Amino acid sequence: MQELDLIIVGAGPVGLYAAFYAGMRGLSVAIIESAQVPGGQPQNLYPEKLIYDIAGLPAVTGADLTKNLLEQLAQISHRLFLGESVQKIEKEEGIFSVTTDKSTRRAKGVLLTTGAGLLKPRKLGIDNEETLANEGKISYFITSLKEFEGKNVAVFGGGDSALDWSLMLEKVAKNVHLVHRRTAFRGHEITVDRVMSSNVQVHTPYTFSNLIENELELKKIKSEESLNFSIDKILVNYGFLTNQVTLAENLEVSRNGRVKADSMMQSNIEGLYVAGDASDYPGKMPLMSVGFGEAVHAINAMTKKLEFDHPLRGGHSSSIF
Repeated sequence: MQELDLIIVGAGPVGLYAAFYAGMRGLSVAIIESAQVPGGQPQNLYPEKLIYDIAGLPAVTGADLTKNLLEQLAQISHRLFLGESVQKIEKEEGIFSVTTDKSTRRAKGVLLTTGAGLLKPRKLGIDNEETLANEGKISYFITSLKEFEGKNVAVFGGGDSALDWSLMLEKVAKNVHLVHRRTAFRGHEITVDRVMSSNVQVHTPYTFSNLIENELELKKIKSEESLNFSIDKILVNYGFLTNQVTLAENLEVSRNGRVKADSMMQSNIEGLYVAGDASDYPGKMPLMSVGFGEAVHAINAMTKKLEFDHPLRGGHSSSIF
C-alpha cells in the first residue's frame, strides 16, 4: 500500500485549494470526496449563484469557482477519488489509515476539509411538501436558473441566500416575491438595500398559509390579514440542518459538532488537521476566504512538525512556477 504525505478529506473549495498548495510545497497528496463531482456546496447546491467575497474575484459563480480551482489543481501532481465515503480514520505508529467504503489509504498527515457536514435543507413545513418538491413546485436550491425563466416565483427566507437568489431570479423570472416572517432581514445591509430598490416584491412579516394549484396564500404574523397571488414555483431558503460525522476516535469536537483546532489548525490528534467550515476555535469566521488561509496555515504547520523522507519546496509560488 503506497504511503502518501497527505490525505485531504473533502473536495470542496477549501479542500481543492489545500491540495494545490500542498502539492506546490512538494507533498504527495490525495483528495477523497463522497460526492460524484468535486466543488462542495458551491458546485452541488448553487452552481449558478454569484459569490462576491473571494479575493481578486469581484463575482464568480459556484461552477466557475470550481472550474478555476480544478485548473489550478491540475498544475501539481495529485490523486482525486470521487464517490468514496470515508468511514474511519485511525493512527498507528505515526501513520494514518483512512478507510472508505471502497479502499484504505495511508498517509503521514490528514487534513479534514469536510465543510459543515452532511446537509439537509430546512423544509417549509407543510403536509404535501414532499409531493410538491417531487413535482418541481418547491425547490431548496437552484442548479439552473433556466428552470425559473418566465415564472412567477416566491422565495421564502430572510438571510443572505434568500436575498441573493431573489436578486438573481429577478433577472430571469416574470415576478419575484420575497416572503419573510419578520420585518427585518438577517442579510448584509448592502444586499437588503439592493433588494428594496429592485423590482422584487417584498412581503413582511408574512408566512405560508396555503397553496391551491397556483394560488399562494400568505398569512400576516399576529394578524388575521392574508395575501394571495399566483405563483409557479417556490424556493425555500430556510438554511440547512447539518450532521457532522465523527471520523476518528477521540477526536474532540465543539458543541456545534465542528472539530476543535489549535492555533496551527491541528486537532487534538497529532498530525490530524482541519480547515474551513469543519473547524472551530475562538473567533472562528465561517467564510470561504478564511478557509483558504486556514488550509495554508495547516499545511505549513505540518511541513514543520511531520517528518518527510524527501525535500520540500518553499511556500511562495513565485519561486516555484
